[in-house]
Amino acid sequence: MDKLVSIQWLRGLAAIAVVWFHAMFLISNNSLQAYQTQYGDIRQIGAIGVDVFFVISGFIVSISATKARSVGAFIANRFWRIWPMYAVATLLYLVVRPDRIDLGALAMSLVFLQPLGPPTVSPTLPPGWTLLFEAAFYAVIAAALLWRSQRSLQERIAILVVLLVLIGSAFGFARPLNILGNPITLEFLMGVLIGRVWASGYRLPAWVATSMFAAGAFFIIRDAMHGMYWEWGADSTLDASMSWQRFRTWGIYSALIVASAALRSPVPQDSGRVLTFLGDASYSIYLFHMHVLDWLMHRLDLFNGLSPDAIILAGTAAATFVGVLAHIALERPLTRMAKVWRARATAVPS
Repeated sequence: MDKLVSIQWLRGLAAIAVVWFHAMFLISNNSLQAYQTQYGDIRQIGAIGVDVFFVISGFIVSISATKARSVGAFIANRFWRIWPMYAVATLLYLVVRPDRIDLGALAMSLVFLQPLGPPTVSPTLPPGWTLLFEAAFYAVIAAALLWRSQRSLQERIAILVVLLVLIGSAFGFARPLNILGNPITLEFLMGVLIGRVWASGYRLPAWVATSMFAAGAFFIIRDAMHGMYWEWGADSTLDASMSWQRFRTWGIYSALIVASAALRSPVPQDSGRVLTFLGDASYSIYLFHMHVLDWLMHRLDLFNGLSPDAIILAGTAAATFVGVLAHIALERPLTRMAKVWRARATAVPS
């Protein structure tokens, strides 16, 4: 699939939104006040970047799965795409936060399993909680690929996701159904359905795409202004206590925005190069932003003279910059190395 510029823009914006959301804790955790943290619940808007990522993942990965040569090839593609950078980011995070060193939790985190403990516990690298759901979604796609049926792949994925959510609901989302059967996985399914429409060749009229984007943005801002209680918390999603509410609001709003980007007329490849680059770097930005923000948490003297609102923006910029550097210095070389190694491993001797 050719790179969809509009989707890359969304990935870049979603990554920065998550960074901005977490940068506000620089202020709130230091008992300071900023306009961005006090005006309604506007700070929650950034957390929806995760939901946008989930819908985009469902869209992109389901389409790529239809073109996979085999189940093994699909799993290998996904593994080499996400694991090397995740492993490096996790290990480097322990340099910043040595208090999180726990070999058992680290081992489980590195294989995309939730560490032992209550269902609210996050992996060693806190943002890695979303990768637990990514890995579960990949497992569902692998099962759908193994399911020999005349049904389309998207239909098989939908049946398996809905079945797991029903089972998870019936058993109170007891581990591991808090991951495999979590209602938040329906956000991936929304992306799968968008992918099905995209693959059919249907494209929205410009005014419809614009209206869908405007509607999604309006409802996000409306709910942020009136408050969303605890939907943004990773723990309330991990234990599924707020997952249904999060899906009904942020999941649907995110799907409207992603559909408006994916199903509109294609954007020229050379448009918005900065946003496109940030989309390319979005995975590294997401993985590495907590390294910077946690390091800055007790070093606000580095921002001497800046107002609390300016500190939030400076922290967001610094964390984004480090993520971009990680993309250039780590993600790109690791991706090239993985491609070379896999090419050699699958080469047929002459």
